[in-house]
Amino acid sequence: MAVYVGMLRLGRLCAGSSGVLGARAALSRSWQEARLQGVRFLSSREVDRMVSTPIGGLSYVQGCTKKHLNSKTVGQCLETTAQRVPEREALVVLHEDVRLTFAQLKEEVDKAASGLLSIGLCKGDRLGMWGPNSYAWVLMQLATAQAGIILVSVNPAYQAMELEYVLKKVGCKALVFPKQFKTQQYYNVLKQICPEVENAQPGALKSQRLPDLTTVISVDAPLPGTLLLDEVVAAGSTRQHLDQLQYNQQFLSCHDPINIQFTSGTTGSPKGATLSHYNIVNNSNILGERLKLHEKVAYGTTENSPVTFAHFPEDTVEQKAESVGRIMPHTEARIMNMEAGTLAKLNTPGELCIRGYCVMLGYWGEPQKTEEAVDQDKWYWTGDVATMNEQGFCKIVGRSKDMIIRGGENIYPAELEDFFHTHPKVQEVQVVGVKDDRMGEEICACIRLKDGEETTVEEIKAFCKGKISHFKIPKYIVFVTNYPLTISGKIQKFKLREQMERHLNL
Repeated sequence: MAVYVGMLRLGRLCAGSSGVLGARAALSRSWQEARLQGVRFLSSREVDRMVSTPIGGLSYVQGCTKKHLNSKTVGQCLETTAQRVPEREALVVLHEDVRLTFAQLKEEVDKAASGLLSIGLCKGDRLGMWGPNSYAWVLMQLATAQAGIILVSVNPAYQAMELEYVLKKVGCKALVFPKQFKTQQYYNVLKQICPEVENAQPGALKSQRLPDLTTVISVDAPLPGTLLLDEVVAAGSTRQHLDQLQYNQQFLSCHDPINIQFTSGTTGSPKGATLSHYNIVNNSNILGERLKLHEKVAYGTTENSPVTFAHFPEDTVEQKAESVGRIMPHTEARIMNMEAGTLAKLNTPGELCIRGYCVMLGYWGEPQKTEEAVDQDKWYWTGDVATMNEQGFCKIVGRSKDMIIRGGENIYPAELEDFFHTHPKVQEVQVVGVKDDRMGEEICACIRLKDGEETTVEEIKAFCKGKISHFKIPKYIVFVTNYPLTISGKIQKFKLREQMERHLNL
């Protein structure tokens, strides 16, 4: 969430200013012909309100390209805005009593960026920001971007093993965190994997398990082996270090990486999606305009900076409730028939693919996984199963990896989960496919009942009869009290599937 809030803040800074085989093969002739005919736009008085709609009955849409994309870095966006409206309020953090104008924010960011360089960090180094939403989080995001350092978003709830994984995965040279947030004792968690920190010279850490980590910065309290953030900012206040920062900035490009954001890990170990200034500045800017933030949560993925579909404020409540909105400008979307490898017809489920400026640079240090996700034609395969209607509204119906194939029938868990939620005794339900020798897979519904409610397997199956197709009625009904979760609270269906197969002795 800290990342997303930060990206929306960046949006305010910017607002003023055939290659692959199989399912990823070349697009069908009908789609190519549709592209040659151009994209039909709805009439509107505002450029921002122009909407692309699918043509030819196929699930492909391209966002409006009327406005040019922005080639500024985050630092350039901040500088431009601070020059234009220096006294306008830029950042308010109520719980820390922080209130800064753009001019004040720019000054603090410059000092922090200069300070990071003064303690030995260089362009391309990775700095982990581990903590909740705070002034320090925003300061580090903007300062690292200003200095050419890559900020790694570390989930504030991570424990020792998870922290070690992400720091080693991307080779973090520095780590910034507060002493404590709620019950999370950050310094104590770090000591579990880096006991050397207690006796280390600040800025000269040598850790056996974290060999790349040399610098640990405490946000709010002096701790053994750490630098205090205020000290780092103060070190950057000298003219010599500010001049060095200004010199370094001439070598920054909008296509340089700025962020590594880890995926949730619902299908395995988290991957570090690497995003550039160009990705984030433009996505923030476009989303801000779509939501009219420049005058006054949408669909996306970490790998797409993140937002690719969003509603207009004027869309109806029904449209907002039943879809994730319409395609964002400068972005293409298509829905592919997963069996035939061709464009799906409108209102037909398939895998959602995204192409455009927003697609990540790649997964940090994982070229093979990057190639699996982004094909040679630069389409990012989201793994989400979706449908698109005649107006271009997109609806997410499930995950391709979660799709159950029972005796040749494709079954989408999200459809069944929506159905079971209509049962008056059901609080939550997750549907998974479990192995079966005859059918390939069978359906297993893992149901959590409302407090105080009781029911039976037979009653649940009777509820299904006559309401859904017979082949969609789960063979297995299991009543549960919880589900395996990622650290960010997402349900790990692959683990749930494994649990159910063990529980059912399959």
